[in-house]
Amino acid sequence: MIVGSDIPGISAADIADAFRALGSKDAVFGPATDGGYWLVGLRRRPRFVDPFPNVRWSSEHALADTLANLADKEVAMLRPLSDIDDGASWRRHTLQETSP
Repeated sequence: MIVGSDIPGISAADIADAFRALGSKDAVFGPATDGGYWLVGLRRRPRFVDPFPNVRWSSEHALADTLANLADKEVAMLRPLSDIDDGASWRRHTLQETSP
């Protein structure tokens, strides 16, 4: 399991949900609101599958491209979260935290 380091809204419950999902699925993703993902987890057995060829990284297509590589696998999705990619997304996150 890999988690992005730019996900301020992540919780311990999100990680627990991801591990729980991998108990019955081949892969788990935490979708980001910008079309990417904040978490990816893959089962290694019965064999490893590479989900990353031809992914248009840093674009709104990253999750869709990755899922296309896993078309024949069972995939679980976690709750969507925002990631911090630039100053504008940091300001949006900061405003959301301080708003009543």
